[in-house]
Amino acid sequence: MVYYKTLNKQAYWGDIFTCVSVCNSLVPLCNTLFFFLTRFKMSITDILSPSDIAAALRDCQAPDSFSHKKFFQISGMSKKSSNQIKDIFRLLDNDQSGFIEEDELKYFLQRFECGARVLTTSETKTFLAAADHDGDGKIGVEEFQEMVHS
Repeated sequence: MVYYKTLNKQAYWGDIFTCVSVCNSLVPLCNTLFFFLTRFKMSITDILSPSDIAAALRDCQAPDSFSHKKFFQISGMSKKSSNQIKDIFRLLDNDQSGFIEEDELKYFLQRFECGARVLTTSETKTFLAAADHDGDGKIGVEEFQEMVHS
């Protein structure tokens, strides 16, 4: 007898992931693959409190009022573990290059709430300079962790 099992879930890239197995031995493999793919469908609110995020965004609504240290404190990021900061970094790294570049950094606040404002040029440059210890013009995960926890 042939056994069919179907899992219809949305994968992190937005496509529908369908796993169909034709024998019982493939069901655990499909379940494992499904878990692996959906594990990466994380959002900032899986790590930070929505109310803390809202408070941090309210604090820097006006142009040129953004302070990364204050934002990290109000949002609760500064209290998170290194692994949680790495997860947040992955969510902020829009192109998944392993770095947050200046063009991604200006949309930093929008990664927390899509209606948030864009950082000004001076805010973006100040933010980048605070984290870019090796001078390569981008922020790596270790640099980001160090900045959040400083």
